[in-house]
Amino acid sequence: MIGIYARQSIEKKDSVSIEAQIEKCMAYCAGSDYRVYKDLGYSGKNINRPQFTQLLEDIKSGLINKVIAYRLDRISRSIADFSQLLLMFEKYNVKFVSATENFDTDTPMR
Repeated sequence: MIGIYARQSIEKKDSVSIEAQIEKCMAYCAGSDYRVYKDLGYSGKNINRPQFTQLLEDIKSGLINKVIAYRLDRISRSIADFSQLLLMFEKYNVKFVSATENFDTDTPMR
C-alpha cells in the first residue's frame, strides 16, 4: 500500500493546501491502494508529528511499501532527519517519491 503524506504549516499563509498536496500525490498511485496521512499546523523543523509518526509505525508493521509526498520538505526540512528516514525506508524496502521534484528512490538518479 502507498502512504501519501501531506503537511501544512499554519505559519505560512501562502503554502500549498493539504488537499492540493494530496491530489497531486494521488496522480502517482495509478490505481494502487493508498492511505493518506496529514498533519495540519505542524512545522517541518522536526519529525514529531502525529500522522507522520503513524506513517512510520505503519511502515515498520509492513503495511506501507511506498511513500509519496508533494515535496521533500513536507517530510522534513532537516537534511539529517531526511537522510535517516531514507535509511529507515531502505531497511523496510519502502520507496519514496516526491510528486513535484525529480526524486524517486525506485529509479536510478541521473
